[in-house]
Amino acid sequence: MTAEISSQDVLITERIGGTALLKLNRPERLNALSPQLHEALQAAVREAAEDKDVRVVVITGEGRAFCSGGDTSGARGQGGPVSQEQRTDEMVARSATNKLLHEMPKPTLALVNGVAAGSGLALALACDMRIGSVDASMVPAYARLALSGDYGVTYFLTQISGPAKACELMFLNQKLDAAEAKACGLLNQIVSANSLMVEGLRVAEQLCAAPPVALRYMKRCIRASVDHSLGDVIALEASAMIRCSKTEDAKEAMLALKEKRAPVFKGY
Repeated sequence: MTAEISSQDVLITERIGGTALLKLNRPERLNALSPQLHEALQAAVREAAEDKDVRVVVITGEGRAFCSGGDTSGARGQGGPVSQEQRTDEMVARSATNKLLHEMPKPTLALVNGVAAGSGLALALACDMRIGSVDASMVPAYARLALSGDYGVTYFLTQISGPAKACELMFLNQKLDAAEAKACGLLNQIVSANSLMVEGLRVAEQLCAAPPVALRYMKRCIRASVDHSLGDVIALEASAMIRCSKTEDAKEAMLALKEKRAPVFKGY
């Protein structure tokens, strides 16, 4: 397994086989999302989504936090006054990162190594799966700032935990430890702090070995089930099954089964 590492100071990107590993790198600020980190992360996620050699995207944080939310410590800059409309447009544009993580036709995985708060919570929930260390915690953190939530956090909490639990977490600003987050469905599994990266990369490697076309349509059907009828999803599944059955990967799966060996999927 080969690895290629590059750093833009606030974000470390690493290629490990078919895995794009993106590590938020502002540990002194608990990986709070500064404008520079927002920009670097969105560019890296977009590049990974478009790179045909990347099969899985993994996001984690450097140091003792996953991401503590938006960085409110710095001044906005010296470009003069900014209107509410401009700030709204800016927030929507930055939210494209989470939308892409949620919708790209590849598995996305968050390795939650510490606190995931505010927009950092939204970032983790935007991923398809989340593995947390025993040190992980999750908290909306908006109510204490008299803010309502951003970057899709209310959408993700509602879809994952249900409206009542989303209301409870958001209204009461409840902080969940790793076990509580797993009980709510916000974490898929919990591992020791020392084994988080090892386990995360093991899962990523397993996903890399899976048939990419089939994963694409699995994700599409799962996402469609949120706001489509059963009949719509059944029809979508049928179309996806036919498409998958015509791929070279489907032929390889049958051949591997016959030859009693592990299949090698090419993604077409």
